[in-house]
Amino acid sequence: MATVEIQLPDEFGSVAEYAAEIRRVFERYQYLSNMHILNFFVTGFWQELPAEWREYLVSDRCDMDSLISMASTGKIDQSAPESLRSYVRTMFHLRLNYRSSRPVDHDEEERRRKELWYFLDGMNPKKQVEVAELSRLVHEVAAESNCSLAVDVGAGQGYLSRVLAYSSASLPVLAIDSSDTQQRGAELLQQRTIKRLRGPRAAAGGFKWDDRRAERLVHTVMHVSLDGAAQLAERAHATAPDARWLLCGLHACGDLSSAVLKAFAESDATAVVLVPCCYNHISEAPRERSAVGFPLSAAMYGARIGQNALKTACQATSRWDASPEATVDAFRRNHMRALLHQLMVAQNQIAPDGVAPAVGRVTNSELQTARMQLPACGTANASADEREFAAYALAALTKLNHAWRPTAEQCIACYRQHGSAGLQQIAAAWTLKALAGPLIECMLVVDRALYLAEHCGSAGRVRAFALFDPVTSPRNVVLVAQRR
Repeated sequence: MATVEIQLPDEFGSVAEYAAEIRRVFERYQYLSNMHILNFFVTGFWQELPAEWREYLVSDRCDMDSLISMASTGKIDQSAPESLRSYVRTMFHLRLNYRSSRPVDHDEEERRRKELWYFLDGMNPKKQVEVAELSRLVHEVAAESNCSLAVDVGAGQGYLSRVLAYSSASLPVLAIDSSDTQQRGAELLQQRTIKRLRGPRAAAGGFKWDDRRAERLVHTVMHVSLDGAAQLAERAHATAPDARWLLCGLHACGDLSSAVLKAFAESDATAVVLVPCCYNHISEAPRERSAVGFPLSAAMYGARIGQNALKTACQATSRWDASPEATVDAFRRNHMRALLHQLMVAQNQIAPDGVAPAVGRVTNSELQTARMQLPACGTANASADEREFAAYALAALTKLNHAWRPTAEQCIACYRQHGSAGLQQIAAAWTLKALAGPLIECMLVVDRALYLAEHCGSAGRVRAFALFDPVTSPRNVVLVAQRR
């Protein structure tokens, strides 16, 4: 089994020991991360929390700012129950330290910044940083592993592919995406980039373009499945026979990340460099184990996270305290949506265990239109919050094209029964749920790292570390595996 390099909390002597502990802790608190916010009132989730937690979380000692601080920094009032403080401490303590030991060469940083100007067409600032950092790492791994071909899976518009193929390090690339539309867009941007690289500014800046370099990037449409390693390897060999090759991907979505790792494990690829994303699209049992996205490793065999918990892993609590107003607004939207679900169940529009329709975000203009349509006679004695829920219900059901419309009196009665204390309850429950998000991400990272180690050979090397700023790019962990 290959060496796995992950910065573990101090008391753990091995990745396997750490994996066992985070699995145990997750299973203990799994009911929190698997909470479905839509069913909050229908299932009476609040009553599932320990009584001393409930008492504290709706007290004057725990306002919205306290919840945001709890999720973002781990700070919690000393008067909180010890069992709750222990939960918060544990969720923070078990998080992996993804610090990278990569040295920073400021001269090289400046050179790359100038060079990458030619490739930034269509990228927002976040994407620019991600492409710059990942392309540099892929070039480093390719040089260390003597690879002469990179297979960029889930290439999309080809941002990473173009930098890999046409920057000064120039690594031939096979860019794969399942979408014809994405391929056509990538090829159009490819031609724009080549035109820019042929231009006078590039020449004046010392960039020497040769038209033969255009052939170093090839786009193809291909669906990469969890059991598609053979087809992927065949396509790589057809592109560059006898070449040593690596797999890479930037924010490969859900099962695509697992498919890339399985393709590495089951092929002759020399290395893989992958930044996963969209954990909520990872598949689990009851499908056959050989064709699911989690678990992959022997250490996590039999583990199950659940779809609601996988969505929790996508939470970015590190951003909460930077945008407290947006966080409270998210709490309010969750509250309104849960109230609407409760109202629809109470009025027999949805079965208690039925599937809730996906409303999406109700815009301010949609809300304003609904406010103007509320009957004055039914809302004359209602509070502002009660009227706002009635407007939200009308706007959401209109957005859904749902035939049923509740009366204003029904909306107000629902809010009076669940709404006044419900906002604080939902904010608290959502905070407790989100606190488990990083732990679930750690389970996924460790599972994937151990899986790579199992298939990398005893002389191989596996790493997992943060490549981007977690506030700017919450999905910032890169997995690197190299066979020797």
